[in-house]
Amino acid sequence: MHGSYLVVRRYPYEEPFHMQLEFSVSNGLFSGTTDIYCNVGDLKEIGNRLKSFPTRLGDEFRYEYGSEDPARRHYRYFLLRAYTIDNAGHCALQVKMNNNTREPHEGTCTLSIKAEAAALNRLGSLFLTFSQLEHLEFHWNLEDQELFEYHESP
Repeated sequence: MHGSYLVVRRYPYEEPFHMQLEFSVSNGLFSGTTDIYCNVGDLKEIGNRLKSFPTRLGDEFRYEYGSEDPARRHYRYFLLRAYTIDNAGHCALQVKMNNNTREPHEGTCTLSIKAEAAALNRLGSLFLTFSQLEHLEFHWNLEDQELFEYHESP
């Protein structure tokens, strides 16, 4: 894949309550991949918030998993943040990942993708469809999206 994208892979884990998700993201210059274990309801929360984003100027949505604080000893830290970048309502999607390990195995990534509100709304709809647990993977970019009932080759 070229340019900006978000790929989410689902690995069934104690469903329909918990799941393992792998996020791969790129803004065309930087990229990163991490996995988290979350509640199935988190997909619906993300989907509902992004589907109608933004609701007003200065709007921001944050989905956070874990903590970067070493004292809390979380498996991972993951942030998916949608925010407006100006008074005209232009938006961006920020992703921050930290594998919470020490040198020489540490890994962090923070990047943003400038996106129109309509693209973020499509991403929200994609998360809502994905929350039905009928697909194992989806690909989203600024112009298109695709759902898969299986995992695509990397």
